[in-house]
Parts: sequence; structure tokens; C-alpha cells
Amino acid sequence: MSPSQGARGICVNSTIVYKIAFAQSPDVCIGPVNILQEFPWPEARISSPTSAASPALRLPHKKSEKPAAAESPETVEKQVGGDKNGGKRLVPTSKASRFYPAEDVRQPKKSRKSPKPASLRSSITPGAVLILLAGRFRGKRVVFLKQLESGLLLVTGPFKINGVPLRRVNQAYVDDKINDAYFTKAATKGAGSAEAEFFEGGKPKPKEAFPESKSADQKEIDKAIISSVKKTENLGKYLSASWGLSKGQFPHQLSLCDGFLDLAIALPFPPSVPTYTGTIVLVTVVSRLALFPIALWGRNRVRRLENVVLPEVERLKPIISKQVLDEMKQQGMRKEDLVVSKLQQMHLSRMMQRVKTEQKRLIAEHKCSPVLSMIASPASQLPVFVLMSMVFNRLAKDPMTPFDSEAFFTLTTLNHPDPTWAIPIILGFVTMANVESNNWLMTAFQRDRLRKADEYRAKMMAQGQKFVLQPHKIIKTALYGLSVGRIVLAGLSPGSVVLYWTTSAICGLIQTWILDYTPSRQSSAPASIQSSSAATVLDPPTKTVTPKPSPEPIVKAKSAKKQKNKRSS
Repeated sequence: MSPSQGARGICVNSTIVYKIAFAQSPDVCIGPVNILQEFPWPEARISSPTSAASPALRLPHKKSEKPAAAESPETVEKQVGGDKNGGKRLVPTSKASRFYPAEDVRQPKKSRKSPKPASLRSSITPGAVLILLAGRFRGKRVVFLKQLESGLLLVTGPFKINGVPLRRVNQAYVDDKINDAYFTKAATKGAGSAEAEFFEGGKPKPKEAFPESKSADQKEIDKAIISSVKKTENLGKYLSASWGLSKGQFPHQLSLCDGFLDLAIALPFPPSVPTYTGTIVLVTVVSRLALFPIALWGRNRVRRLENVVLPEVERLKPIISKQVLDEMKQQGMRKEDLVVSKLQQMHLSRMMQRVKTEQKRLIAEHKCSPVLSMIASPASQLPVFVLMSMVFNRLAKDPMTPFDSEAFFTLTTLNHPDPTWAIPIILGFVTMANVESNNWLMTAFQRDRLRKADEYRAKMMAQGQKFVLQPHKIIKTALYGLSVGRIVLAGLSPGSVVLYWTTSAICGLIQTWILDYTPSRQSSAPASIQSSSAATVLDPPTKTVTPKPSPEPIVKAKSAKKQKNKRSS
């Protein structure tokens, strides 16, 4: 028979290692001679033909115990010879070594501490659901029963739900009847050799049957725990689900919801902090901090527009007005255009065209486009806001979500709306405070500028001119309406979504205060308000104190030119 015809194995002897092949029939036993014929190994030698022909197993010879040798004394008393001596001295029986080791021999350290069981973590209480991180049942969820004297935890699946029997586990990686001795195996007398223990008449040793007493204990404990599990909805499914990747799952294919739940379980929150509530707040704060550089970049561009570009435009307005007036004097005009109102309107339109051209040049030079600066922060935060809201909403609507087992403040659960509407109202007030934050931190120069702009628009409307739009007021009114709408929407949304919105609004309010209340902003007087900077530049010069051009010089110049032409003709 070739080695490939049967199952191969290893038989360990005290004198030689044989590579044996078990026959397919359990009644056939292959001896060492047949093995050596098929696998001729040079190191396997047979001492005699008789021993090689015998297929029986040989037990090792029993060694007779030698009597213990008497301990020799360390020193011996000897007489010192010589005429002048005659004394006695102690001589060591063994001479000390004349050589010392070149390297220090490490001695095992003996601990003076008595072994004590590990203290139980405060978060582990009887009845808590634990997740096994190592061992045969790693990834399984089990129910903690009690801590044994050795410090190990007594846990169960229960066995009927997820197949985890009563086990002892270490709390780093659980009735007085069940203790550490309950899990010890019955001591059996060891066999004479490894071969005799493995073989009994050429057959494998039969497997020991599981004790009926332990099986009855397992059923009794599972019965009590399963009755408690059935009282909670979806708890049985949660215990039977494995914590980890199953077959066919890959990390890059997992959804964001599963990643959030795994992150919440992995974060080491103290027992006083709710797990999922703390994770929602932490994820919100981290996302806002990650987007803070974009908001700071946009705010710095707005400051360059207010502190550099707009003051320069205001300084150039009188100069441009004078240049336009000189050009109008030099060029010819028709007789019907020599009217005060038409001249003023022509002068104003030409001057504003020059001002806009100069303003665009300065904006391009200082890289502070008002449109890009204002939409940079909202455009970066909106995708994250929508994505996180969808994730928390999906987790709240999942039938196996763990959000239903956690409460916070006035929220009974994280997957149900707030019954008191307290958090939605807080969200509305924080949103309104964020809208009014610009007015709270506005400087006296800005307030005076805004007051003059409102007075000018009221005066122009009283004279019957066209209604002038105020973009900053339109935006502010829309944000007020959004604040009220968010209260209603938050009152109907799951608690996890409302908690995320409220935390994000508080972070946005703090971010606005940090960006607005800076020494550089308070020390300088900006030329316009941030919310209406672009609209102020494009509007007519409502705040310019440039005197209106008088049409008399232009009329006099025209009449003098006509008289000169008549004389020449």
C-alpha cells in the first residue's frame, strides 16, 4: 500500500520518530517493520530481528528508584600539621570555581505579591451583554453572569440562541454551584506511554461523553435568560448576530452606518457618558473642526475685501468723478443734452462704470472675490450636513438599531422624536442667535454706515424712485424663517438627527464668534458689512459725499466754442 492510499499521521516514541500510514480498515495495524520497508530512513535502525518482527507495542522498562544520597557537609574540620601548629581549621569540601562567567546569568525574579483575582470593571454588571474578542467564539455576544474566584467571568450565549455554552472568559479580552472547579476535567491515571494512551488494542481511545449534569445546568440557565431576552424586542437577534465581518463581507464595502456603530463601541467613554450620544457629539465636533480652515480662508478673503479693497475704492471715487467731469468738458455734446438732470445722470453712470472697473481690478489683485468668499464655507459644510443627517436617520429607522436602548436629556430614545420639544426649541434659538451674531459684534463704524444707507434708501423711495433691494435684509429674513422651520422639522425628526443638528448649530455659533471677534477686526474700521459687502459696491454711491457736478462750466464752455466758430466763419 502506498502512503497516498491511507490517512497519514505521526507516532512519537522515546527512541525514534516514525512516519506511519494508517490503513483504511480499522482492523489492520501496520507495524514499524512495514513502515521502514516503505519509508527507508537511514536514522531508523532495528536492533534485532526478533524485535523487528514483533508488531506488538513495547512499554518502557520501569526504572528502579535509587536511594537518596546522603547530603555531604559543606566544610570538614582538619588538623593543621607542623611543629608550631596543632590547631584545627574548617576546609570546604568542594573547591570554588576559579573562573567567572563572561556574561551575567539571569536569575528568575520571585514575586513577593500574593496572586489576587483581577478587579471587575465597573461597566460589567450581571446581565450585561459582552462581546468576546478572542477564542473559539470570538465575535459572539454573550450574557455576563458573575465573576469567579479566579477573576474569570462566567458567561453564556445562551446556547440555544447563538451556540455559546457556559464558559469562563477573561475580562481583558461569569450560582455557588458553578465555580472554577466546575470546569476542571476529571483526573485520569496517565498511561505508560504516548502510544499506549493513543492506542488501546489498535483502536483510538473513545471520546468521553458530555456529563448529563452539565447539560442540565446549561438548559436551566438558558431557560431563565431566554425568558428575559424575549421581553426586549430584537434582543435575541442582537445576541445571535456576530460582531465582525462575515463571509463575503469586506471592509471597503461596509456602509457608513455600520462604521459609526463600530466606532461608538470602540470609543472608551466613561460609564456616565451615553455611548451613542457621546459619539454623535464627538463626530459632529470633529467634522466642524475639520472644515474650520475653509471657513477661516473665506473669512480672511472677506476681511481683505473690507479692509483693503473697499477703502481704496472709496478713496478713488472723488478722483474718478473729477476725471469724468473733465472728460465731459472736453468732448462735444448735443444741445438737447445740456440739461442739469441729464448731465448729472450721465456723469453718475460714467463714474459708476469706472468705479466698477477699478473695483474688479483690485479684487483680482488681492484675490478676494466676494461671491467665492461667502459660499466657500456653506458649500463645504452642506454635503457633510446632509450625509450625516441621512446616516442618523437611517440608523434610527433600522429595526435592529441600538438607539432604542439609550436616552439623553429629554429624549426617551435616540430613534424617536423629542416628546417635550425642548431640544428642537433650543435648536431654533441657537439658529436665530447665529443669524444675529453679526449685529452683536458690529463696530460703531459699521452701525453708522448701515444707518446712513437705510436713510438714503428711505429718502430715494420717498422721492418716488424705484425700490432698491437690500440683499442682507432679504437673507436675514430668510434665515429667520429657516429657524422657525427647523423647530417644526426637528420636532418631527428622530432624536439622533435632532441631537446632531443642535450640536452642529452650537459649533457654528461658536465658530462665528471666533471668526468675528478678533483683535484685527476690532482695531480696524471695515468699509462695509460682511453680509452686504458685494451689494454695497454694486449699488449707486449712496454713501459717497462727492459733490454733484454743476452744469454751468459745461454750458459756458459750449457757448464759448460756438462764438469762436462764428468768428472764424
